[in-house]
Amino acid sequence: MKKRIINFMTIATILVTSLTACGSATASDFTISKDLVDTQELGYSVGNSLTEAYKTVGENNPISSVTFFADPTSVEYNGRLYVYGTNDSEQYDKGTGSDENTYGSIGSLVCYSTDDMVNWTYECTIEVTDIATWAGCSWAPSIVSREKSNGKTEFFLYFANGAGGIGVLTSDSPTGPWKDPLGKALIDNSTGALAKDPVYWCFDPGVVIDDDGVGWLAFGGGSAVHDDEDGMFTGNCRLVKLGSDMISLASDIVKIPAVYHFEANELNYINGTYVLTYCSNYTDRYAWSSYDSDEDAPTTCSMVYMTSTDPLNPDSWVYGGLYLSNPSRYGFPFSNNHSHLQKFGDTYYILYQTVMLLDNMNSSASGYRSIGVDVIDVDEDTVTISPATMTREGVEQLKDLNAFSVNQAETAVTTAGIKYHTSDGKTYITSISDGDWSAVSSVDFGNGANAFAATVRGKGIIEVRLDSVDGTVVGNVQFNTGSDFQTIVCTLDKMVSGTHDLYFVFGGSFVFDEWQFAYISDETVSGLSANASTGKVKLSWNSSTDSEYTIYYKRSSSSEWKIAGTTTKSSVSITGLMSGVSYQFVIKNSTSSTDIVTATPS
Repeated sequence: MKKRIINFMTIATILVTSLTACGSATASDFTISKDLVDTQELGYSVGNSLTEAYKTVGENNPISSVTFFADPTSVEYNGRLYVYGTNDSEQYDKGTGSDENTYGSIGSLVCYSTDDMVNWTYECTIEVTDIATWAGCSWAPSIVSREKSNGKTEFFLYFANGAGGIGVLTSDSPTGPWKDPLGKALIDNSTGALAKDPVYWCFDPGVVIDDDGVGWLAFGGGSAVHDDEDGMFTGNCRLVKLGSDMISLASDIVKIPAVYHFEANELNYINGTYVLTYCSNYTDRYAWSSYDSDEDAPTTCSMVYMTSTDPLNPDSWVYGGLYLSNPSRYGFPFSNNHSHLQKFGDTYYILYQTVMLLDNMNSSASGYRSIGVDVIDVDEDTVTISPATMTREGVEQLKDLNAFSVNQAETAVTTAGIKYHTSDGKTYITSISDGDWSAVSSVDFGNGANAFAATVRGKGIIEVRLDSVDGTVVGNVQFNTGSDFQTIVCTLDKMVSGTHDLYFVFGGSFVFDEWQFAYISDETVSGLSANASTGKVKLSWNSSTDSEYTIYYKRSSSSEWKIAGTTTKSSVSITGLMSGVSYQFVIKNSTSSTDIVTATPS
């Protein structure tokens, strides 16, 4: 019996090695939906002109071409980076489109995610003031996560209630649902030592969890409050240790001597060292010569950092220097400044804000910010941050996007004309007009795709174009689904292989949820015959195209099918079989299978 088992294992190994072919398209069934509806010829078109994009193709910043959001923070989870920011679009949409951002109408946060740093997926808008009903505003988030004893991850999202306090939301997912565990602010100017020594602005939380699992919170901002404070030492940077539940305080609130401190606090923990980053103020720098530092004085409204290994000891904090100047130093309009340091993979990135998108729009509005990302050099051994930059080009894409996966329509490098919306558990592209479009960077079609499917609701057309918005049209889906979502499928005009930038160009009035490409063989495999001889069986079947076939076999007395291998040929010999034993065989490709045949080697 042992010898027979070895023989079967040897057969499977040899056949898988010898029969697997290379160079042909890989068969891939659609997984986007069980119910696929064929495209219709309805005479729809995308219109005579294409909508202008406010983010140039080939430039990866800002992250979003459709959402104003600012004050970045981020967390990594399951191989994706989730970025959160103050929802400036909420204020913009309530204004005239030409006004100044006053922030007073912002009660929500926005979340985007990525796994390649170039294509970003709109995840959700977090309606903070609907969740934390005691809060009037929602600004400047900071997020951390930790694994619980049951193996699940919990997330803590801190936010500023305007300049009047700091709240926290919790969730078991980076995208919610979120809950307000306290029903009130975690910190305001009546908390602990703040009751006698308040900060000018009780806002801009920065949170980190160290290697011991202990949470820390930095906050505060604004001008000096007391006579013994000045522009160089405002006294408005505070730090506190968090309780083990991350929603309580476990120490006194201490004052950190952060030079020229103004706002935009964030915390990192690198190689046993706590790193406080913040935005410097507008005070003149004449007093800098009295400060004991080898670094130059930070420029106005720039991002600087301090380090400590004993965070509750104010005297332990050491000024590290400037690592990011004001956007105006990099060719963008002057604006306030806020950044977040994030290690993703082996690379450190700096997330920051500019009014780049607003500038691209040539808008007369002001102060509506967008988040960008660039690489930054961090020496983990010395915990030193080198000065970085802000660019329109942004960062390199870490990996290609898989065309054969089910992909969200809200994933894009840039868009034109559309918006995003969440309803009934779905998040999708909406506000579509003729000529609107969406682009995805570096999509991998592998050895070939010949079919496309899109989940939509409404009436319209999606054209699939390659490499530019006015590039080659390789297919389209047309549909009129009424009020229901349907997944519409079409055969492409040609096989698409390799890596391409992918463009979806829209016409009509509909919403677009998700998409997928596939390789579908239209060959029906049939006519299997088996010719037995000594110790082997030769199988032959009908074949008209180079489909990939999988050979299955089993003893007639067994119920367990085994895979002998795969091939693109129309015949194969199965060797090493036992004489006098009855075997059954069947051949399958991606769309069909043969009848079962039986043969007994002599």
